[in-house]
Amino acid sequence: MATLPLVRSLRTLSRTVLMLQTELRHGRVDEGLIADIEAQMEQGIGLDTRCAGLPPLVDALRESTLTPRPELLSDTIRACEKLRDAIEGLVSRL
Repeated sequence: MATLPLVRSLRTLSRTVLMLQTELRHGRVDEGLIADIEAQMEQGIGLDTRCAGLPPLVDALRESTLTPRPELLSDTIRACEKLRDAIEGLVSRL
């Protein structure tokens, strides 16, 4: 993927992660946003070698939502923060 389309895709991904994080802070797990994040990764971001560090973070985010437990929201919020930090770091290097 060329650099400019990749940056645009990463910014869209970052906004989607931010929306999920906001929902989590309101006590809601939005499965649709999680599906959107996974779809965006599959549409090219996850295949680009420059983004090799992102798929494990997306996997960690998804896994944090799978088992109902008291820490679910806080763990998933932290996973969102790590993913957004990684995206922003990547965008700044591109």
